[in-house]
Amino acid sequence: MLRRILLILVLLANLAPTALAFSFLPSEEDEAVELAEEPQIQAVINAKTNVEVNKSIIFDATATEDLMEGAELTYEWFFGDGNRQQGPEVVHSYAESGEYEVTLVVRDNFENQATVLHDVFVYENSLVLITNIHDEKERVDRFIESATNERVYVRLIESYSNQSAFLAEEVLRNDIAENISYFNDIDTVIVMTRGSIGLTVLSQLDQSGVFKDKNIIFISDQDFGSLKNIARGVFTTINPKQIILTRIEAVWVSIETFDIVDFISVLDERAIQYEVVDEKLHVKPWNVMSFLVNSMIERGVPSNTLQLVLMLPVIVTVVAFMKQVVGLTTLGVYTPSILALSFIALDISYGLLFLFAILFIGTLTRLFLKRYRLLYIPRMAIVMIIVSFTILLLLLLGAYLNITQIVGISVFPMLIMSTMVEKFVSIQSGKGLKSAVLLITEAVSVAVLCYFIAEWTLLKVAVLGHPEIIFLFLLFNVFLARWTGLRLVEYARFRDIFRHLEE
Repeated sequence: MLRRILLILVLLANLAPTALAFSFLPSEEDEAVELAEEPQIQAVINAKTNVEVNKSIIFDATATEDLMEGAELTYEWFFGDGNRQQGPEVVHSYAESGEYEVTLVVRDNFENQATVLHDVFVYENSLVLITNIHDEKERVDRFIESATNERVYVRLIESYSNQSAFLAEEVLRNDIAENISYFNDIDTVIVMTRGSIGLTVLSQLDQSGVFKDKNIIFISDQDFGSLKNIARGVFTTINPKQIILTRIEAVWVSIETFDIVDFISVLDERAIQYEVVDEKLHVKPWNVMSFLVNSMIERGVPSNTLQLVLMLPVIVTVVAFMKQVVGLTTLGVYTPSILALSFIALDISYGLLFLFAILFIGTLTRLFLKRYRLLYIPRMAIVMIIVSFTILLLLLLGAYLNITQIVGISVFPMLIMSTMVEKFVSIQSGKGLKSAVLLITEAVSVAVLCYFIAEWTLLKVAVLGHPEIIFLFLLFNVFLARWTGLRLVEYARFRDIFRHLEE
């Protein structure tokens, strides 16, 4: 008897966990309840997130889906201003500015319900802000936040590219072209870019008078004398109401005032420097070249190309000065000049990277081919072919590592730099590797100096605004041509002789 009782207790002990586990399994009724609690309606709102006061906005919920077969949906909208409507697609307008939360409640005939929210910012005024100055990104973010608090909607077109200034203009132009619809229903455009890029880009994008009768506010820290000449040509091209050149402090004034007259009045009150460019500003007789440059920009010639051409006299003058006065080896005028122009197009960091890679591979190829008795021209052709493979490899590496600055680089300046290999190899053949490296280093140093001078924003704006300046460089080269004194390097080389002469 005792044995049977013990056996029963053991069986109960083994079966109890299993029974307990089955007790927690959901029943068919529980599964039905859980299935019913799952969302059967997938509510969707398609609508703008910004709208002007008293302007209509369409709220579309036709993309809403119901998972139940044979379901009939009803739509109820709550607009956050005390109004409501029914229907899959409704039109509403707000009488007051502010931020509103729109609620859509969708129900079906199976007593299922779904709710979805949509935020709408209702503004009193709007403007477009164009910028490509990465250092001002935090200031721009604060400006947009302040504008929102003042019920002003800022449509931002940003182009924070790490490309060279030469390529940055093209990037900015493409970004503006992609958002050209932003300018349809606004009166004010704020442009805050490096140099005069923002102004010249607008003149190249005027499509069917998109900037006609608009107020253009150009923010710059450059001299207004040069900018006025550039702005005058832009004004003639895009025909806005006016172009106002001013300082960064004026940005905050733009969201405090709703009228351009009030904007100018506040600038006067706060003593913020500004210049107005309109039809009253005419071309002076001595600004003939400025008129020609503006005419070319008006007819679609990229301003970065014009700047590159206008900077060539500056670059060759610097090269001549470093050769005739300082005494550095420049390998002629062409080599450092073409290197400097390539650095401007590619950016100095990537330009030096490609240059040293090309020269290094070219030297290795020459040393490898030295053991073979090959004619000079075919041998140089082989070197250039290997260099071209090097350029392809660098581009492939940039694409593989997703380095957009390398992938987007213009290949033409790289091909120009590759021609430096022939000169470098020729110097090696005549004077040896050590002398060739020294000479190339001096030439590259001069090219780097030319790059920094040519990329000086103040000088770029001055040359584009007053192209007549290049005649001054012509006169300076006449002075250099008559230079008969010792070079600075020669004073250091012959210092011992000078010391003995003094004794």
